[in-house]
Amino acid sequence: MSIKSKHIYLILSFVILGLSSSCSSVVKKESCLVKRAAFDIGSGSTKMTLAKVNKCENKIVEVFFEDQSAVAYKQSLYDNGNKFSDKVIREGISELKELKETAVELGVTEFSALATQAFREASNGADTLEKISKQSGINIRVINQELEAKFGYLGAKIKHPFTDDEDILIWDIGGGSMQMTFVEDGKYFHYLGNLASVSFKETVLKSLFKNKKRTSPNPLGKLNAKKATALAKFFAKANVPSNVKEYLKKARVFGIGGVHYHSLRNQALKKGHIYNQTQLRVALNKRARLSDRSIGGKYASTDVTNIALVLGYMSALQIRKVETLNVNMSHGLFLDNESW
Repeated sequence: MSIKSKHIYLILSFVILGLSSSCSSVVKKESCLVKRAAFDIGSGSTKMTLAKVNKCENKIVEVFFEDQSAVAYKQSLYDNGNKFSDKVIREGISELKELKETAVELGVTEFSALATQAFREASNGADTLEKISKQSGINIRVINQELEAKFGYLGAKIKHPFTDDEDILIWDIGGGSMQMTFVEDGKYFHYLGNLASVSFKETVLKSLFKNKKRTSPNPLGKLNAKKATALAKFFAKANVPSNVKEYLKKARVFGIGGVHYHSLRNQALKKGHIYNQTQLRVALNKRARLSDRSIGGKYASTDVTNIALVLGYMSALQIRKVETLNVNMSHGLFLDNESW
């Protein structure tokens, strides 16, 4: 072989090796990518988020679809002696299967779900989850409230990146529980409460209305709206720990979950995603006159008392404004290796 031929051979060898390495890198990258569906089975709704995830780097590449269905798990406990009714179980299974079908149609191959407060509380919670899991084909894990708070915090970081050394507090309100979470020196701190959308509505019915057969506080009325706000304010002052109160003096507050992002944002704002106490007071005065029918939607019975609940907490804790984010626990679930 001539010297010239040897040079050509060496050049070709390097080109082939480079192409091989490049192809190998592409194949490896593609094999790391997977489409996942994460479900947040909450006390009042089942949320689904679909994302493309790089499982090698434990990183979300793209959130490409989100949906939710109303399932009144928490209300069922009030109506059936702390037990899920057969009706709500059937509805929960049907809604979850329908959400999963959508995910499959969009190419999802991995599924995982978390269940929260209503399932921790229900006397038939474990049996219900086993039935839902078996019929939907989705692994469902019940988590404690501390993990619920942590997943909410992580979900907020995914949707709105921030560092732990920023003064950020995540305020999550669901149907049956409320969490406030912040991080200092790498350690999580929480307020874990049980006054939330459905539980507060039931508290208002019990405290302010004598008619035990009444299932909705609407129309709430101007006087009862003030009383409901005062009730939430009293509860916040008595139950939120001092370290959370102190941190709130300097914190930027992000509101996540359906109460903040859907219920209050839609009631108090014509546009934007940040509301303050004045805007909530105006909205409460207007909407306290409305009946469930006038309010409309599956969450009509809790919409107005949601305003009183948040306004009472904001007043008690001196929170000037809340920046709402479209975040639920399913966003944080993507990065939890134990769940996949």
